[in-house]
Amino acid sequence: MNVSQPTTNRTVMETSTCRFILHENGILYLYIHDDLSIDGPEAQQMVHDALSIEHSGQTRLLISIGANDELSFAAQRVFASAKGFTRVAFMTRNRLQAEVGQFLVTMMRALKSSYEFKLFYDMSDAEAWLLRP
Repeated sequence: MNVSQPTTNRTVMETSTCRFILHENGILYLYIHDDLSIDGPEAQQMVHDALSIEHSGQTRLLISIGANDELSFAAQRVFASAKGFTRVAFMTRNRLQAEVGQFLVTMMRALKSSYEFKLFYDMSDAEAWLLRP
C-alpha cells in the first residue's frame, strides 16, 4: 500500500485491489481495479483503508467498480454494515452492476445501515448527491 500527498491537496492510496483518492471536495473516491472478485476480507480491507485515509466519521465515499468485477454476498454485507460513513454512492457501468447494487441497497435497508446509499450512472450526479447538506 502506497500513500502519497500530492501538492494538489488530495491524498492518494494505491493497493493491490484499488486506488483511493481523497479530493479537496471532501469526497473519498474508491476505484476498484478491473477483473477482480471481491470477497469479505478484501471488502473489510477496503473499508479499513478508506477510514484510515478519512477518519472523521463523516466520510462520503464514491465507489467505482471496475470492469468485470464481482462483489460477493460477504463483500456486500461488509459494505452495507460498515461504520464511519455518512453517504456512499455506487457507480454502475452496466446492467449487472446495477442489479448487484440494487441488491446491496435492499440489504442495507434490511440491516438498517447507518448511512445513506444510492446508485448512479453519472459521476457528476453522484458527486452532487454526496456533497448536498
